[in-house]
Amino acid sequence: MNRFTCTMLCLSAAFLLSACGDDDNPVDGDHDEHAEAFGVVVLDSGAEIARDKAGTVTGEIEVGVGRETALLSVRFLAEDGDLFTPDDDDETLGWEIADTSIADVEHHEEDGAWRFHVAGHVAGVTTIRIQINHGDHADFVSRPIEIHVTGDGPGSEHDHEEE
Repeated sequence: MNRFTCTMLCLSAAFLLSACGDDDNPVDGDHDEHAEAFGVVVLDSGAEIARDKAGTVTGEIEVGVGRETALLSVRFLAEDGDLFTPDDDDETLGWEIADTSIADVEHHEEDGAWRFHVAGHVAGVTTIRIQINHGDHADFVSRPIEIHVTGDGPGSEHDHEEE
């Protein structure tokens, strides 16, 4: 029985040591890993209005001339389809508007890191590409999502504050 106990102890120790390799340590010094986005969803008051997923963009953002949208939120799509917002302090929301004479983004810190308004300037169609910025580069850039600005479009009156 002594031999059996010794064998079991050796096997248990080998199993425990092999299960705890350097690559398995969830708390390590490598902070370069972060959630990878495979798409984006734009929400207006919790309702989906646009989505970029698997090479297809559906929906659009609508706003009136001289108006701004309600506060829009973005959620990013993980590879498995789950929605997430980045939680790394080094990651920030970014965007590119194709024609800022038609519409532009208003992003206020007090609204939250992953929320923004779109302000309509003149009637027309432009696009927005939503980004996850990480330092000096974009970790994710969406496909162009259309922004439709019309004379009688939705939104609240846009406050033109002096800067």
